[in-house]
Amino acid sequence: MPNPALRAAAVCLLLLLGLAVQVPAQSGGSTAQADLDQLVQTAQNIVRGQVVSARIEPHPQFPNLKTVLITVSVSKVLKGTAGPTLTFRQFVWDAREGSALAAYKGAGEMILFLNPVSQYGLTSPVGLEQGRFRVMRDEKGGRFVVNGRGNFGLFNQVSEKAAERGVTLSKPTLQMLAGATGKASLEAFEQAVQSLAGASK
Repeated sequence: MPNPALRAAAVCLLLLLGLAVQVPAQSGGSTAQADLDQLVQTAQNIVRGQVVSARIEPHPQFPNLKTVLITVSVSKVLKGTAGPTLTFRQFVWDAREGSALAAYKGAGEMILFLNPVSQYGLTSPVGLEQGRFRVMRDEKGGRFVVNGRGNFGLFNQVSEKAAERGVTLSKPTLQMLAGATGKASLEAFEQAVQSLAGASK
């Protein structure tokens, strides 16, 4: 007879795979490319905030499942609902626990596009590293955002999709969407997210 804990772990893994936009692995694997519009439409909550803590610990219901518990001090909600503090639990996809923890620990300010929480209390950024943005400053002090893929493919066809749905985007946002892969202005990025999120209601 199969081990109940292993069976439960398999159930959780299948649920997580369904949440993560065709994601077979977190690190070292391939994730389906998602543009900004897809990230916004899929996410239940999109927040900007400071990572307060991140630690590896077993799932409270399934001790054999390793998870990373992240707490964020929220400074801005771009979609959904969140209080001043947001805590979420993510399955450790990679056997190398350090890589899962390193994505958050010491990351500072981030913008997170979070999937709906599963019945087991687990969630993850949409597209994993694609829905996890670090907020950084350039040499002039301006703030910009970059996700775990260096924003690769992030803005492909987004302005066209917005136009098809009648979404009006600001001039700075359109300029950002027309730009090459790389850092994106925080202000223009948040304007784009809020415009796209408003259109999805």
